[in-house]
Amino acid sequence: MKMRAVKGLAAVAVSTLLFVHSLIPAFASGNDYVIYTVVSGDSLWKISNKYGVSIQEITELNSLTGTIILVGQKLKIPVSTPQSNSIVYTVKSGDTLWKIASAYNTSIQAIVDANKIDPNQYLMIGQKLYIPAVENNTQPYVTYVEHVVQKGDNVWDLSIKYGIPQNEILEANNLTVQSVLYIGQKLKIPVHHVPVTSTPGPQYGEYLDWWTQAQYLFPIGAKAKVTDFATGRSYNVIRSFGAFHADCEPLTARDASIMYEIWGNEWSWQARASIVEVNGRKIAASVSNMPHDIENIKDNQFNGHFDVHFLNSTRHKDNQVSQEHQTQIKIAAGRK
Repeated sequence: MKMRAVKGLAAVAVSTLLFVHSLIPAFASGNDYVIYTVVSGDSLWKISNKYGVSIQEITELNSLTGTIILVGQKLKIPVSTPQSNSIVYTVKSGDTLWKIASAYNTSIQAIVDANKIDPNQYLMIGQKLYIPAVENNTQPYVTYVEHVVQKGDNVWDLSIKYGIPQNEILEANNLTVQSVLYIGQKLKIPVHHVPVTSTPGPQYGEYLDWWTQAQYLFPIGAKAKVTDFATGRSYNVIRSFGAFHADCEPLTARDASIMYEIWGNEWSWQARASIVEVNGRKIAASVSNMPHDIENIKDNQFNGHFDVHFLNSTRHKDNQVSQEHQTQIKIAAGRK
């Protein structure tokens, strides 16, 4: 009796693992199909309906001579090749198709079509989704969420938490920097939605305005991968400060070393075309690697921070646009 019970539990565990695995697409070379593991109760009709493809497409891709499939069998399911300007989003805890579609100003159906998934299927944490670019409505817009003030809250910390400038929280709530928050107070927090825009090719970054788009995708406290456009070498950074442009620091000594090598083994104010990749978005940027002023990270062998500019961002010293940086940003965006 005990042995049978153990075997029964094992069978259930294996069946559960197969079911979970079947929901997670494993993209093969070329990204033209996903691997699906057959579970109990499956049929070619059911699978074809789930992924929005024909039975004939599945049978031809898998060289099947009949319609009989077996539990545990691996099937290639054809999917559409993503647009070159789509982004790859990694599903997080609490995500839904509606939530993701709203965040990227697209539709649930557009995401379903791009990924060949069942809209009623549960999303899995870590699952990769293609988010197609929005061609017709690329204007950013703002919505609001409510924050109930807790003990210890202040406007600066809330601005970091929600990734928006402090002055926007103050303005949205008719507050000043001298205002005192009280526990239980309800604050309106602006949420900026920045639709995905098209690029000339996958090697380029989105050409996004700093003031209305880029600063909200790359807020203070956010980490990013920066790729030098000319050499293809990448390093990791965090945005530590900055209002007129992003003031960043290399995350580690290794990242600082890579930056040093990219600029010909020197620290320099020379602007270089770069791609800033944050949360799946690739943004056209320009970087100078000269360390200067204040810093947060003490063990990265980089004394200070460096400048990252985006479309229409300005210098801190005079709030003027740097044409050198803007030229490099155009290169990273494929506009020059």
